[in-house]
Amino acid sequence: MPNFISNTRFGLISRYIRRQVLLFREEADEITHHEIVENAQYRGYNLWILAFSMVLASIGLITNSVAAIIGAMIISPLMGPIFAFAYALAIRDVSLKRKSIFNWIVMVFVSLLSSSIFFLINPFGKSTPLLNAFTQASFFDIMLAFFGGMAGFIGLIKKEGTKIIAGVAVATACMPPLCTAAYGIAHADLSYFAGGMYFFLINCVFIGWGTYFLARLIYHGKRVKNEKLLANYKVWLWNIFTVLMLAPALWISYNKWHAQYDTSLETMGEINNERIIKLENKINQMDAVIHRLQKQSNGKR
Repeated sequence: MPNFISNTRFGLISRYIRRQVLLFREEADEITHHEIVENAQYRGYNLWILAFSMVLASIGLITNSVAAIIGAMIISPLMGPIFAFAYALAIRDVSLKRKSIFNWIVMVFVSLLSSSIFFLINPFGKSTPLLNAFTQASFFDIMLAFFGGMAGFIGLIKKEGTKIIAGVAVATACMPPLCTAAYGIAHADLSYFAGGMYFFLINCVFIGWGTYFLARLIYHGKRVKNEKLLANYKVWLWNIFTVLMLAPALWISYNKWHAQYDTSLETMGEINNERIIKLENKINQMDAVIHRLQKQSNGKR
């Protein structure tokens, strides 16, 4: 009897934990699939919204307006093809994968074109701290992109998950690095172009990895197509590309950490020098007082 009661309690607790932790789809798979495919399109309103949002983000970067950048990231449809490609790779849908890659290339081209035109006609060509901030991607930006990709896919399978996707767009910041690359094109500055494009590609790759991971975990073969060998080959190519993208970010992170460590050592050295100088001054003052007292005592004698 006690064993039965303990087993019953364990079963109730395990069921409760599963209900709280497991990801249950709140909408039909067909609806989610349609939303992902629809958001990956570049034609019509998506194309115009993308161009306008890139100009908004560019204005925000040159004026150091964080509000303008956040607004541009929220309304931008740039993340649609990224989610669609990772989702297609997870369910092994070759047709959707090809469409996503093509749409992503078109969207990147339109983004660079619209932002470059703005920077060319902009009379204030000086770079700003915000532009410089998106020229070097670190390991923390990779973590932001990966966990943002997972959160974004939860927003896709959840009813009324628009707020989640908007938050992911702001957190991962895909647009500002692309604007930085466009600034490099407009001013023929390779460092801005290379740094911005690398930052942007890092975001795209690891947002895709987060989406792919959760899509595989949730669907686990329910919508998987039959192109298994080809899909595995594509995943291995993506793995190699990811490693190549990861290496510079780790190197940049190490250099940043090393610079901060050197700065902290210099700061500690300056503080210690100040303390030593203060201590020497106090010792000199005490010596002067002792010397004066000795003179006074000798005079009295």
